[in-house]
Amino acid sequence: MNKIKKIKRLLFNIDLKATMKYAKAYQKNKVDENIILFQSFDGSSVTGNVYYILKELYNDNYYDKYKKYVVCARKNKHFIKSYLRKKGLTKNIKIVKIHTKKYCQILSKAKYLINNATFPAYYIKKENQVYINTWHGTALKAMGRKIKNSPNELGNTQRNFLMADYLVYQNDFMFDTFKEDYMLDNFYNGEYLLSGYPRNDIFYDEKQRKELREKLEVQDKKVYIYMPTWRGALNNKSNMVQYHYLMYLLLQIDALLKEDTVLYIKLHNYADSKIDFDEFKNIRRFPQEYETYEFLNIADGLITDYSSVFFDFANTGRKVILFAYDKEEYLADRGMYIDYDKLPFTLATSVEELVKEMDDTKDFKSYKEFQDKFCNYDNKNCTKQICDYVFKGIKSNKIKTIKGSKYKNNKENVLVFGGALMKNGITTALKGIFANVDLTKRNYILNFYKKKVEKNKQTINFFSNVDYLPMQGRKVMTFKEMVFIKLYFTYNLNNNYTKKIVERVFNREVKRLFIDLHFDYVIHFSGYEREVMHLFKAMNAKKIIFTHSILKKEDQTRSNFHKNSLKEAYRTFDKIVLVRENMEYGIKDYLQEKDMNKTCVVHNFNDIDGIKENGKKDISFDHDTYANIELSDLNKILNDKTSKKFINVARFSPEKGLDRLIKAFHKFQSKNKNNYLIIIGGHGNEFQNICDLVKDLNNDHIIIIRSLQNPCAVLSRCDCFVLSSYYEGLPMTIMEALILEKKVICTDIEGPKEFLKQGYGHIVENSEQGLVNGFNDYIDGKLENLKKFDALKFNQKALEEFEELFH
Repeated sequence: MNKIKKIKRLLFNIDLKATMKYAKAYQKNKVDENIILFQSFDGSSVTGNVYYILKELYNDNYYDKYKKYVVCARKNKHFIKSYLRKKGLTKNIKIVKIHTKKYCQILSKAKYLINNATFPAYYIKKENQVYINTWHGTALKAMGRKIKNSPNELGNTQRNFLMADYLVYQNDFMFDTFKEDYMLDNFYNGEYLLSGYPRNDIFYDEKQRKELREKLEVQDKKVYIYMPTWRGALNNKSNMVQYHYLMYLLLQIDALLKEDTVLYIKLHNYADSKIDFDEFKNIRRFPQEYETYEFLNIADGLITDYSSVFFDFANTGRKVILFAYDKEEYLADRGMYIDYDKLPFTLATSVEELVKEMDDTKDFKSYKEFQDKFCNYDNKNCTKQICDYVFKGIKSNKIKTIKGSKYKNNKENVLVFGGALMKNGITTALKGIFANVDLTKRNYILNFYKKKVEKNKQTINFFSNVDYLPMQGRKVMTFKEMVFIKLYFTYNLNNNYTKKIVERVFNREVKRLFIDLHFDYVIHFSGYEREVMHLFKAMNAKKIIFTHSILKKEDQTRSNFHKNSLKEAYRTFDKIVLVRENMEYGIKDYLQEKDMNKTCVVHNFNDIDGIKENGKKDISFDHDTYANIELSDLNKILNDKTSKKFINVARFSPEKGLDRLIKAFHKFQSKNKNNYLIIIGGHGNEFQNICDLVKDLNNDHIIIIRSLQNPCAVLSRCDCFVLSSYYEGLPMTIMEALILEKKVICTDIEGPKEFLKQGYGHIVENSEQGLVNGFNDYIDGKLENLKKFDALKFNQKALEEFEELFH
């Protein structure tokens, strides 16, 4: 994308513009004690819990002093305004469009904020604001860290929960589930309110039900409401497929329905706008002029599938039908908290079964046990009870209140930034830490940027033994601040004025991302990410930064770090960790002499059991794996006992010397035909060059694999590991090879040499010919007398070094 297109994209970016507007408002405005902000589903509607709280506050004169602002999406302001007018909710209520200047103003100064989902990622809660999060339902489908295919997505939701002064949960199941899966225990400082949901009050209003049925002239009908889960995707093709299939189902249902039955359907906006309801006799559109649950209360029965609406409707004790015509397909990729087949509701998998079940509204088994578990806090006055408690301090015995601090274990909190969690040595080393340290001694929290781990998000699931806090959203900056941040990071403007702006921006970011969370230690484990250096500098904690490689060499070959940021981190952090001895020379250009005493050595741990276990697994390619060989052919080569297999695992970067490794092997293999070289890498800008080189050599005994989650499965089936780098710290791949009892050849470079010369590996000249000689030495049996590596002893030393960081 050229610069002009980038500038245009930025100028029309609603999120960016809103973030800048909010930054200005946040700095300028003080909290107004008489403003309440109501937001439901990002302003797409005024429904559910938020609506009923708004209605309660409107009808109680005690709240007349408050200005009430209702958030709307940009396209539905007129609809919401008309909707509220029809409901009689007009006095002292104003509509504000989300992400506008006015919205940012109100968001920055409202005393009370009420939401059933999340506020934008740019919102920073002020100390004297009161945030009530009611969420929007008991979860049936997996949430938070349980969503295995996108565990990085929970960031802003988790952040909103941690910001909230009150988290309203409608049952103990939801309380326990969200607390665990959004990892709230050791950080939430607010109060849990176990209360019935405000929107469920309506199910106890028999008068409203009777009057509305009469108004709609369905008092003598069997009324069902169908609320299916939308299965379409964002692209039009997928949406059209879903729409056509849904229309096909509805035509079938309508043809079989009896005259005494009416079916109302509440659909996703996309499908609802396209369906012609004039085609049906007994099927009607769910009317928009009614609040969802207000209308749902007229139903004799609810039809749904995988929507959690049945948790709420269960308050009625009326019939619930699960129309799961695509159950096997839908549930295949969905994690569920409850076994779907064990839900106590009527199940229909075909149109014929559904219509048959609709024929009798009283033909179903009681689900009292389900009600006792999921509806036990619901009653006809939940809305008033919540409002009385939050606004007036009046406590009802129907609400169970729990201080979030009750669940803190009061151990030290250690925040560990792990980088992009790429398939590389730093991530392997990070896994080694969490596999070896005593996780009961302190609370270790993994930290990363939500967007930057997108390509490697499945790696998060490997850290199931620790909590994590993703960072999400743009930095909250004014336009002026954005310009100076750009000048600092891109053009290295480093005067005092710029430094003050950088410091101000990242002090604000700490409040945005970490609210008022307390950390005793923050560890910049990847050691490269420039913004995290400034972010951690701004935090009130002991600060530690790791260095995994020879930075002087990295600067010369890759330029992959920001020098001014690194110097500032080395100046202000408490400890600078080197992963092996004698690495000081690699950082001295970025370190003041007086700070040399901050350096210490902590060797990387090895996940010994994990490495051995992974080595035994079958080889499998990931969804994003590239290989110049089929998996079946790779297995044949690795299982062939007559050939020797050499392997290197490294990123595709110039300093790894992969081009000379390939050339050296090509020379060696011309005289030793039945041998193979396998190179496994992750990221790196040399990938295409490496592939082209192999193609030019026309050597099908050189195998290139990119992006493999478990390289140990291949490594364990090879004979010899070859490190061809020009420089290194102490790469984890050497350790993995030794743990899997492979011979190791390494170029004569500092770092690996000091370790391997203890007898663990074979050192060769740092050149292409040196690598050729190494291959020949292996074939000639010159590596047979190498020492066995004592990984347990090495880990014990590393553990002692690691523990010293906290003294």
